[in-house]
Amino acid sequence: MKKTGITAFILILALLVSAFAFIHTAGADAGDFSGDSDYGGSDYDYDYDNDYDYSYYDDDDGYSGGGSGGISDRTIIFIIVAGFILYTVVSSKKKNKDGSPTAPGARPETGLLSVSALKEKDPAFSEAEVSEMISNLYVRLQNAWTAKDLSPLRPYLTDSLYAQLDRQLDTYRQSGQTNIVERIAVLEVTLNGYKENSETQALYATVRTRITDYVVRDGDGEITRGSRTSEKFMTYEWELIRSQGSLTRKPADRVVHNCPNCGAPLDINRTAKCEYCGSIVTVKDFDWALTSIKGLSQRTVGK
Repeated sequence: MKKTGITAFILILALLVSAFAFIHTAGADAGDFSGDSDYGGSDYDYDYDNDYDYSYYDDDDGYSGGGSGGISDRTIIFIIVAGFILYTVVSSKKKNKDGSPTAPGARPETGLLSVSALKEKDPAFSEAEVSEMISNLYVRLQNAWTAKDLSPLRPYLTDSLYAQLDRQLDTYRQSGQTNIVERIAVLEVTLNGYKENSETQALYATVRTRITDYVVRDGDGEITRGSRTSEKFMTYEWELIRSQGSLTRKPADRVVHNCPNCGAPLDINRTAKCEYCGSIVTVKDFDWALTSIKGLSQRTVGK
């Protein structure tokens, strides 16, 4: 390979790394799924022209080979293959073992058992009530993200997800910035099905929302990323889990819970920490708790 070909390859590969890293990290909303670039597909027709250009290079800039001092055909093929491999690795990033959110554009969970099968095992299970709970939790999560304080939602998030989101919020705390999420609307919640193993049941839901979000400097309030006016139509997949064998409780049974560690009564709506033994308790010990978020798609309307 010619020296110019090696130099061009290194430069282009560096640009590819930077470009894809930017797409993944320049996010916003709770979990940093909303970003500056649209991604994924959607079942909604937003009635606008999507003129986003997914191409990073201009073909007119000259990738022809064979000429004196140019890049050979072999080099071009090598660059294309390397770029494709890099793209595949980045875009297909899966959920980490610690429960961290997946990269935007992830695929929905497959091989699910039907919700009707879950209702047979748990007759008190209500799709309407669970969908309403998910809608309320989404709005509260965005507000807590803006406040940079997830503690009010501690009981409703698993340990791994809470730790992951709090680490992401630390980036904003340490940089003196705030990600503001406003005009939050949950458009639709669809319960797709569930899976189970010997320890847990996992419920999967598609959550479609509309938000505006932007990042400001805490000192002067100047916007550093995003827009106050652009609306982002987001589609997520939420995974919620509860202990195997759990059954939906009637409202009268949800007032008081007991710590699974020491048996002491506790108010799960007030705190996730048992006042008697100090154990951290989440609602997954009694009901559904959010454990994973996938960003499936984003469509932006307006400037």
